[in-house]
Amino acid sequence: MTQQLGSDAALTPLALSVLELLDEEPMHPYEMASRMRERHHDEFIRLNFGTLYHTVEMLERNGWILPVEREKEGRRPERTIYKLSESGREVLIGTLGELLRQPRREYPHFAAGLMFMHHLTAAEAASHLKEREASLDAVIGKFATVLSELLRRGVTRLALIEVEHKIAMLDAERKWVRKLEQEITEGKLEWKVGIQSGHEALRRNHGPSAN
Repeated sequence: MTQQLGSDAALTPLALSVLELLDEEPMHPYEMASRMRERHHDEFIRLNFGTLYHTVEMLERNGWILPVEREKEGRRPERTIYKLSESGREVLIGTLGELLRQPRREYPHFAAGLMFMHHLTAAEAASHLKEREASLDAVIGKFATVLSELLRRGVTRLALIEVEHKIAMLDAERKWVRKLEQEITEGKLEWKVGIQSGHEALRRNHGPSAN
C-alpha cells in the first residue's frame, strides 16, 4: 500500500529529487547538490543549499530518509550520509505515479500576462511577444546543447526524458507566440486597449448570476 503524504510534507520537486538520488545510493547533501547540477536538475527545480538542507530535514522528520553515518574530512564540517527508508521509497513511487497520471492546475506567469495584455497597445504587446520569441530561441538552443552533450557522454535518453519534454514544450510555445505576434502585427486579432474581460462582458450582457 502506498504511503500517504503528511499535511506538512507535500513533496516539492526538490524533495522528489532527493528521494530519487537516495534510491540510487546513500549520500550526503553536498553530494546530492553536485549530482543535481551535474544532471541539470537545477534547470527544473529551485536549488540552493538552504532549501536543500531544509528539505532534507523535512524528509528525515517524516522518516522517509535515515542517517546512516557521519563522515569528516580534515577541517570540513561533519557530513551526514542519508539513505532512503522503505516508507520513503513508497512515497517516491506513489508520488511519481500521481505526477504522471494526474494533470495539476498550474499558474504560469505567462498566462497572467496574456490575460491582461489588452491593457497594452497592440504595438507594445507585439513587441514584447517578439522579445519572448527571441528569448525562447535562446533557451531552446541551450537545452538542445545540453541534451546533445549528455547523450554524447553516454547518458540514456530515458534519464534525460524531462529535457526532451522541456524542449518540446518550449518549441510549441515559441511557434504559438510567433503566430500570435504576427496576428497582432497584421491586425488579424481584434484589439481595443482596456477592453473588458470575457467574464465582465457576460455579467454586463446577462446580469449577475443567480445564487
